Amino acid sequence: MKKTICTLLSVIMVLALFTACAPVAAPAAPVEPAAPAAPAEAAPAAGGKVKIGISVLTMAGQFFIDMVDAAQKYADANNVELIVNDANNSSETQIAALENFIQAGVQGIIVTAVDTAALEPAVAEAKQAGIAVVCHTSKVSGYDAYIGADEYLLGYTQGYAVGLWIKEKWGTDEPIKAATLNYDLLESVIQRKVGIMEGVQENAPNVEFVADATAADQSEGMSNTENFLQANPDLRIVCGVSDGAALGAYEAFKANQMTDPAEFIIAGVDATAEALDRISEGTIYQFSVDQNPSGTGEKVVQTCLAIINGEEFVKDYNQDLVAVTPDNISNYR
Repeated sequence: MKKTICTLLSVIMVLALFTACAPVAAPAAPVEPAAPAAPAEAAPAAGGKVKIGISVLTMAGQFFIDMVDAAQKYADANNVELIVNDANNSSETQIAALENFIQAGVQGIIVTAVDTAALEPAVAEAKQAGIAVVCHTSKVSGYDAYIGADEYLLGYTQGYAVGLWIKEKWGTDEPIKAATLNYDLLESVIQRKVGIMEGVQENAPNVEFVADATAADQSEGMSNTENFLQANPDLRIVCGVSDGAALGAYEAFKANQMTDPAEFIIAGVDATAEALDRISEGTIYQFSVDQNPSGTGEKVVQTCLAIINGEEFVKDYNQDLVAVTPDNISNYR
């Protein structure tokens, strides 16, 4: 019995010695802790795409057509799903669009506000959901970044160039009749019209603005200018707050055989492709203001992505403004 016990003890000691000397097995790979969820952030779209919603004033305007087209191209090239909304100049439509964006789980919203005050609750809701908000043209309380141009300076840049041309070509003695195509439906754009008129009259105080009407697009610009010409057949200048409206004025003058660029001036804002073509062709459409709609489209998406990704961005980005004239059109065409 003792011999058996001693034998068992010897075996146990040998096994213990073998275990102590054997190489230690590598421990199992530690389980990675789950990444903390981002506070109230929407999940990426299917396929890992970032999802961004964009709502603009109206897709009837050429500026916004060009801007959204560029935004879409930039989004496509950077794996971004872009949801586009045409607010059609309705704050109710735009508020509903932003609420839909939030429900759709977007990570960013880009908006050209129809009514900044009316949009504040929707923007606040977006911010509570951790959504980046980029404002274009006008600022809504709580925004992350703003991209745009001063409305008065937009108009003044056009008006100053037109007034200087009048001073140099026609002089400042003879009374000259002019008209404006406004978009007073937006309070901010009223200042654009004011800038146009003051810029013109700074250089050409002999210009009298005898007519004014609201025009959202080329069709309205044309019909309103036809009315201007019926009431003022000696009208020589139409200044529009947008190229879309001003191109309508161009068509109305053309229909009335008023096509001599030495005698008539049509001017707009936005430097859209069609406006640049008319300037390049040497027509009576002689002035626009470059606020780069295509570059703006890229910039708003680029900035929104930077905010989403935690990268550096400029909070308030004011665009450079350049008057496009027959003298510098070669830089564009």
